[in-house]
Amino acid sequence: MLVAAAFPAVLINVGHGQNGFLTAALLGGALHWLDRRPWLTGVLIGLLAYKPQFGVLIPIALLAGGRWRTIGAAAATVVALVVVSFAMLGSGIWHAFADSMNFTQTVVLEQGGTGWHKIQSIFSAVRAWGANVPTAYAAQASLFALLATSLAWLWHSDAAFELKAAALALGSLLATPYVLDYDLVVLAVTIAFFARHGLNNGFRDFEISLLAAAWIVPLLSRSIAGVSYIPLGLFVELAFYALILRRAALDRASHALGGTRVAQA
Repeated sequence: MLVAAAFPAVLINVGHGQNGFLTAALLGGALHWLDRRPWLTGVLIGLLAYKPQFGVLIPIALLAGGRWRTIGAAAATVVALVVVSFAMLGSGIWHAFADSMNFTQTVVLEQGGTGWHKIQSIFSAVRAWGANVPTAYAAQASLFALLATSLAWLWHSDAAFELKAAALALGSLLATPYVLDYDLVVLAVTIAFFARHGLNNGFRDFEISLLAAAWIVPLLSRSIAGVSYIPLGLFVELAFYALILRRAALDRASHALGGTRVAQA
């Protein structure tokens, strides 16, 4: 607990009084229980719909991995939440939700009302560099396509589950145009799964250094972007994601080579 509390994103999230802890707990808990309790995992994923921008890649990973029970439980949970919200709060709450989304998209995201340096996405970085809104959306869409394709490959493969979980948690941060520095608490999920894989199987070149960079970057991302327009958080996340895919490919190649040598022997 002391090590977890020392993660700089914890301080950022506490300082803003935001819900990054809940997001990380739901996503991390879902990935932790996926193999042993798929129904519970589905419920946790369904509850993550409270912040839907972080769940867009999850169905792709679950479909690629054939996690049908989890998909069913997640869908049932979302439907139940919608029904309960209508029963307890009426339809007005959904009109308010739609209005809030429109304000967030136009004023906060597209116009940068909250500050480009606070949003840790490729959309915000491109806008901060002077590009127009369509160009920023094109950059975000291109990144999303790469994330979706690579996650589908990874989750359909026989790569270690720790790498699949680390990539999905990190991809969930990269896929949305609206992610602030307090949301980087979710990086703890990626760091934990990747570190566990490394401790069990050994670390390759640069992996420990990049783990350290991912650990410290929530403390620095906003201030560095504010003075230099360098989205350090985004760069570290992209490098970390590429490293996870590289690790999965190298591990699979090593296992394949080992199996070939055994067969030849």
